[in-house]
Amino acid sequence: MIPPLELTRELPVPPDRVWKALTDPQELALWFPDQAEVDVRPGGRGWFVWKDHGRKAVRFELVEPPHRLCWRWSLESNVAVDIGTTTRIEWTLTKRHDGGTTLRLEESGFKTDYHRESNAKGWKRELKELEACLDVSRET
Repeated sequence: MIPPLELTRELPVPPDRVWKALTDPQELALWFPDQAEVDVRPGGRGWFVWKDHGRKAVRFELVEPPHRLCWRWSLESNVAVDIGTTTRIEWTLTKRHDGGTTLRLEESGFKTDYHRESNAKGWKRELKELEACLDVSRET
């Protein structure tokens, strides 16, 4: 069994601001995919689109604003979540005493070490982009 990928970041903004960056299609496109088409509710579906990686299907499983969000997504481009190989992403946002947020990301369900390692590299890059996006947003 391949262990889940777990990453944590300390962010200088409140959970509701981080939540917006995780769920609003325009905000998502600033740091994660090039384009997002999402229906953020339990059972809601959508797509994350990248020029270099294609269209990845997503289905939301848990939506508890602004603290928990889970989605399942396809590892293959242009393949529905119900058909293809998927992993599960769980975001947990915890408000800190200073008003910031501890963000925890867990991705589970990997079938190969290659996919886990590839996604680990990708998430580290994407989370740096999220941090930059939120820090800039805080100053405006």
